[in-house]
Amino acid sequence: MLTSNSKDKERSLSLLCCWYLGRRRVAMLLLLSLAFVVFVLGSYTINKESSNSPNIHQSIETIEFGINQTPLSRELSSFYTGDSSNDQTTRGSDVDIIHPPPSLPSHHPCDSFSFPPPPPPGLRRPGPRPCPVCYLSPEEALAHMPKHPFESPVLKNLTFIHEESPVKREEGQGGSEFGGYPSLEDRTNSFDIKESMTVHCGFVKGTKPGHQTGFDIDEDILPEMDQFHEVIVASAIFGKYDLIQEPVNISEMARKNIPFYMFVDEETHSYLKNTSSYTEDNKRIGLWRIIVAHNVPYTDARRNGKIPKLLLHRLFPNVKYSIWVDAKLQLVVDPYQILERFLWRTNSSLAISKHYRRFDVFVEAEANKAARKYDNASIDYQVEFYKKEGLTPYTDAKLPITSDVPEGCTIIREHIPITSLFTCVWFNEVDRFTSRDQLSFAVARDKIREKVDWSINMFLDCERRNFVKQVYHRDVLLNMKPPRASSSKVLPEPLPLPRGKSVGGRANTGKKSPGQRGKRRHRKVSAGGRNMR
Repeated sequence: MLTSNSKDKERSLSLLCCWYLGRRRVAMLLLLSLAFVVFVLGSYTINKESSNSPNIHQSIETIEFGINQTPLSRELSSFYTGDSSNDQTTRGSDVDIIHPPPSLPSHHPCDSFSFPPPPPPGLRRPGPRPCPVCYLSPEEALAHMPKHPFESPVLKNLTFIHEESPVKREEGQGGSEFGGYPSLEDRTNSFDIKESMTVHCGFVKGTKPGHQTGFDIDEDILPEMDQFHEVIVASAIFGKYDLIQEPVNISEMARKNIPFYMFVDEETHSYLKNTSSYTEDNKRIGLWRIIVAHNVPYTDARRNGKIPKLLLHRLFPNVKYSIWVDAKLQLVVDPYQILERFLWRTNSSLAISKHYRRFDVFVEAEANKAARKYDNASIDYQVEFYKKEGLTPYTDAKLPITSDVPEGCTIIREHIPITSLFTCVWFNEVDRFTSRDQLSFAVARDKIREKVDWSINMFLDCERRNFVKQVYHRDVLLNMKPPRASSSKVLPEPLPLPRGKSVGGRANTGKKSPGQRGKRRHRKVSAGGRNMR
């Protein structure tokens, strides 16, 4: 039997356990109450901040992507921005944040990509070289084509000056009849960005670009150039200065949907008819659709080439994206991959590579004079004009702008009002001054940037060399000596002569003669050889 003391101890222990458990329950209830209060206060704070924000409100929606549909985003990220009520949403207005469906990755496949370490100094190859670039597959790249156009800041409507009899209005004025001889006042007004603008942009005469304007196009091709295309690739050869380079590594999807246009003058056209597979029936060489420009406005073939290069939006008014490639380059990457990498992924409307060595306009001008790219007096006049306007040598004060000098042989752009204005005023500088477009690029860019928030994606030149392969101009190729033919018969190696014996009357001492010291022999290679980039 239990004693009274044992019963008291047992009762005390039971009371102690009950008290302890009660304390724990009270503590748990207090913690739950506190968590609830924090949650309510936090929700109130978030809702208050969201309601006070003028720019963004948040919502959760579901998007269904069919086979032929494209995401609403301009770049693959953890969310997509857009305005379901208006395709032409201005920056700063309310936008919906729409989360992607679970099937899309939350990070871009190239997010983890980085350049490999450089080789040791002794193994580095001299000169500019291509560097690695992370591309999506053509199918994945096409899936990321933006559904909505890039928003053109401020400028919404751009029209062009038409004048049947343009005349010079200033003494010593540069320019041409094709460009309309814009005055300095016209030039200044073209940089005053407004919602609606009318500017000089070539083709000032005639009823439409290519029809009685100078740079005239055959009547049967003009309707084709008015058709809608999401993407085109364009190039030009004038003065039979280059040889046509067939693009490679182009997907079947791109071959089917993307037209490739090559502009040529009559001189180049005659050369093509006599030396290639070109026929008047199909007007094609490989992927390239040949378009002949008649009545070209300039005697300088390179200046004529700037017309399709900078004024593609005038020749193809219903195109969304274009890739310009100088004829000295061979395209070696699919156009969809290029657009995704340099426009859509970076949320850009225009992309061009920076010069691999020079980034200052004044240095570029001296290099042009040293290489006799143009007459020195004209280059000096242009640079002095820009200097009086306020152009200064490039310094780090211009960051985040990293260069004032492009390697302008490729241009990747979306055709929207602000990019069309930029290439119009850039062309007007080329028309007024020298045809060296590297000298006028920064002036046209910076004067627009003074008025609106807009930037150009200036990517590394080694990245450009990844998607195009540079070959020689035609005159260089024609002057090259053909590579030495290999012989099927292997000749035996001559026996070594003992030291001191004569060869052709000269002693063989095993040492180099004074005339041989310091000389290096270089093997010449033809275009397309394995040692050429």
